[in-house]
Amino acid sequence: MPYHVENLFGVPIGVNGCVIKTACYLCKEEAITIPDVQGLIAAAAVARIMLPTKLNGPEIKFLRKSIKLSSKDFAKIMGIRPETVSRWEGNGEQQIGYAEEKIFRILVGTMLKKEPHDDKAPAVDYDHMAIVEMAINPIRPSGNVPLVKFARIKMRFNNRKAQDLWEELESKAA
Repeated sequence: MPYHVENLFGVPIGVNGCVIKTACYLCKEEAITIPDVQGLIAAAAVARIMLPTKLNGPEIKFLRKSIKLSSKDFAKIMGIRPETVSRWEGNGEQQIGYAEEKIFRILVGTMLKKEPHDDKAPAVDYDHMAIVEMAINPIRPSGNVPLVKFARIKMRFNNRKAQDLWEELESKAA
């Protein structure tokens, strides 16, 4: 499938050549499969934190879930009340502050890009100093257009599990 927009935790992510479309031979119902969806979530999260556009509520929730934190644990780490997390992730009742946003971005990047052997998004660059020096633009593009778009690439890994899964799914879809 050439281009597809997937809603991941409430955030639209554009993917090109990254999904497999199958159809039931009896009822013709179609299904979309994303191999290594956790890798896509991690890559989208790292790519998003590196964009200097203000995070909105759904993106904050997406990033928090990408590092597998409950709202209570996130509040504890950030030194805020759980109600504040709810307002940040809500409908614009309260926006995340400038300093808190930078700390949060660095937390997400650090959690997903820990070590080379535990890099959850190896094809996406992360630089915590770029976030420290980042001037976050408060103006967002209009509409519900994905800020992050991906295309499938092949990479060499010591662990071929993700590539093997992809090829297995491609052969089933054919």
